[in-house]
Amino acid sequence: MYPFPPSDDLRFLVGETIGQIALDPWSLQFRFADGCQITVEGRIEHVDAGGLTHSHDCQKRTGEALYLHQLLQHSITAVDAEPHCLSLTFANGAILRIFTELGGLECGQIIFLGRGHGYFVF
Repeated sequence: MYPFPPSDDLRFLVGETIGQIALDPWSLQFRFADGCQITVEGRIEHVDAGGLTHSHDCQKRTGEALYLHQLLQHSITAVDAEPHCLSLTFANGAILRIFTELGGLECGQIIFLGRGHGYFVF
């Protein structure tokens, strides 16, 4: 729906730790220890600590097994936002790439608490 905001606007994610990952038929929710949440309704790529890439599309529900549990309790060390891809790098070397597409339907939301309340729709 919308491009991601600039990396500077998402710096609050650096140091955050994923405490829970929820999977439902049409989305993934990454729930952070401080109450923030990223909901993905589109496509992701998880590059694990060994360098293997695992893809998942929430709408097509096809693809390989998910290994997202490997992201739990590892802090985010870097955030890189491009217009159509948000990359979160974790302390264990893993990377989570979240993609957005321009068009009529939203691909997800980032809801943040703590340093002011708000959200981004992508």
